[in-house]
Amino acid sequence: MTTIPGSPRRSRVPLLRVATITWVLLISTGVVVNHVALSNLATEAGGSAQSTQVAALEARLAELSQQLEAQRQQPDMLTTTQFEIERQAIEQWASRIEQALGERLTAESLAPLHSRIEQLEARLAKAAQVAPAPTRAQKNQASRRKAAVPPFKVVGLEMRGGERFLSIQPARGASSPLTGVLRPGESEAGWRLETIEDRTAVFQNNGQVLRVVAP
Repeated sequence: MTTIPGSPRRSRVPLLRVATITWVLLISTGVVVNHVALSNLATEAGGSAQSTQVAALEARLAELSQQLEAQRQQPDMLTTTQFEIERQAIEQWASRIEQALGERLTAESLAPLHSRIEQLEARLAKAAQVAPAPTRAQKNQASRRKAAVPPFKVVGLEMRGGERFLSIQPARGASSPLTGVLRPGESEAGWRLETIEDRTAVFQNNGQVLRVVAP
C-alpha cells in the first residue's frame, strides 16, 4: 500500500479552523449577552433614580401647598386671589408629575420643576417678611367699627304740633329699655339725630354718619 505524504496534516488543518471559529463565536455571544444585561441594568437603575427624584419633588410640592394654606389662614399674609393663583399652579405641576411617572425623565425636563419650587419658596419667604403684624391701633379701630351700631332701631315718623319726630325702639339684645321719640338735635346712647330728610334720619356718632330710612 502506498501512503501519500502529508495527508494527516491536511485533515488536522480544517479541524483546527472549525474549532477556532466556534470558540470565537462563543466568546462573541458571551460579550453580546453581557452587554445587553448591563444595558438593562443601567436602564433600570436610571429609572429608579428618576422615580426617587420625582417622589422627592412631589413631597416638596405637598409641603409648599400646606405652607400656602397656612399663610392663607393668617390675616394680611396672602390675598385670596394670590392664594388661588398659587393653588392652581401647584395643581398643574402635580398633574404634570403624575403624567410623567410612567415616562423617562431627564435632568432637562426636571429643571422647570426645580425652578418653580424655588419661586414658590421665595414668595413664601417674602410674604412672611413683608406682612405686618396688626398693631394695637388697628385692633382698636376694628373694635370701634364693630361697636359703632346704634342700640336702637327706627320704627317710624310722627308729627306733633307740626314738628316731625323719629320713633325708636330698643334693638334686639339691647340692655337699656329705650322707648320714645327723638327730634333733630337730640341724642340717644351717643347717637345724635342731625336731621330728618323726607323719610331718612341722619345720625352722627364720633364723626361717623349713619343714614336710616324710616319704615
